This record gives sequence, C-alpha cells and structure tokens, in this order.
Amino acid sequence: MSQEIMNINERIKAELENVKNSTPTPSTNAISTKGKMFTFPDGQAHPGPLNAVILDWRNFNRYYTKAYDPQNPTPPDCFAIAKDLGEMAPHEDASDPQSEKCQGCPMNEFGSAATGRGKACRNTVRLAVVPPDADDSFEPWLLNVAPTSLKSWTSYVNQLQAVGKLPIQSVAEIAFKSDAAFPQLVFTVRDALDEDRVMQLWNLREKAQVQLDAPPAVD
Repeated sequence: MSQEIMNINERIKAELENVKNSTPTPSTNAISTKGKMFTFPDGQAHPGPLNAVILDWRNFNRYYTKAYDPQNPTPPDCFAIAKDLGEMAPHEDASDPQSEKCQGCPMNEFGSAATGRGKACRNTVRLAVVPPDADDSFEPWLLNVAPTSLKSWTSYVNQLQAVGKLPIQSVAEIAFKSDAAFPQLVFTVRDALDEDRVMQLWNLREKAQVQLDAPPAVD
C-alpha cells in the first residue's frame, strides 16, 4: 500500500469520527432539478437517475426578509455555510444577520415561516458531485438538496458511515421520488470505489471545496 493511500485512509478515518455533526446552490456550475429533471450546466437534461460520486458537502441555510420574486431575484439577506451543523452561523457577507448562530435563531425555528409550520430560514445541503469516470480536469458540479430531501440524504450518509465509508468512496444513485409533486431527491448506495480511484477523486476535493464555501449568487 502506497504512502499516499495510507495518508488518505487516515484522513477518511478522521472525518468519519465527525460525520454525525455534518448531516442534519446557486452557481454557474450547478445542476438544476426544476421540473423533476436534472439540467446540467451545458444545458443537457434528463429525468435520471443520476449516478455520481459526492466529493464533499456543506450545510447551507438561507433566509430572505421578503417573499421570493422570480422577476427580481436577490441574494439571501442572511445565510450560513458550514460542514459541521454546530458551526452554522451567519456568513460574514450576509447583509442582514438574524442571530449570532443558526442554533437558537428565531428564523430557524419551526413555525417561523410566513405560512405553514415550517422554518422561515431554508435549511439545505450543497453537494459537490462528479461523474464516476471524472478525471482531474473535471469541474465539479453543485447540487442542492432541498429540505424535503434531507431525510434521504442523511440516511445515505449514515448508511455509509455504518460500514466505515465516506460518500467519496461510493457511487451514489440520485433519483427523483416518483410520487412527489415537487422535485424530491432519493439517494441510494451503488458501487464501492477502490482505493486508487478514491485517491484520484480526492485530488478534485480541494477544487470542490472552493465552490462549496462560496457565497450564494442570485438565483
């Protein structure tokens, strides 16, 4: 076993110890899920399922003081981006922070939404994904996991964690729930990746992390 593989295995082991703290975007390189279709940055679209490797992810909260206007989209007034849920706090670029931390913020409590029993703050997860055969030159895609899809996402991560793996070590099948009225993602574990392939994909992780940590654009 090479020293590089050993080093990556140690880093995977370290992340697995904290993965429970990180499981419950707008971008030119994002995959849209509108209309229950996966629409890629180059304009191609298909209904899925989508097979991909999830390089990494960030919890992403966003709050708007005004109702969303599709004719005049604006960035969120308050937003937070972090891997660890316990570290979620308004980003330094947020124009109108609602609290010092997301935990305990009135806008992040159930029942705070203008209508219904949901939260005024939208809790999502931002994924960086690549095709299973992506090479080092590939620009990772971003895929947003909406609140209605978080249960499946968390189950997916927990299933891998139970066998000592991170999402980067497996191919995920990402599909739309057939009986859902709105786009709702379902995650299923597919093929395991060998250590050499994980090492290759790990090189894309730094590129992906820059995208994951970027403030939201207007969407």
